[in-house]
Amino acid sequence: MRHRWILKSYEIRNECCRQIRAINVDDDVWEVTVKLYQKNRSLEQNDMFHAWCGSIADKTGHSKEEIKNILIETVFGTEEYLNLQGDQRSRIRQTSSMTVGEMSELIERSTQIGIELGADVPEVTHG
Repeated sequence: MRHRWILKSYEIRNECCRQIRAINVDDDVWEVTVKLYQKNRSLEQNDMFHAWCGSIADKTGHSKEEIKNILIETVFGTEEYLNLQGDQRSRIRQTSSMTVGEMSELIERSTQIGIELGADVPEVTHG
């Protein structure tokens, strides 16, 4: 059983607490984590970032995907992980896991890089 609660009202909080109290801790060991909620990036932010990727790609001759990876790595670096053989690898972050604030930072820096390269300010189409 797995539940994720976003506590934005007392009613939701109370229901969460009710369900936690109902857990039988004699049978299993449970883990409960509480953290401040941070909203993931918006679709509008995603559209803007991808528009800048396309505009910069048009200017540099890179593919849109290459520019996306370059921009993410420039702003956030890479994350290290071990593959199944125990070898260390790196990867860039996925924009789908970014918060609104992180995505804002990525767009701001992408805009600055795009302007510095002389890329056209993109028109954003939603959807």
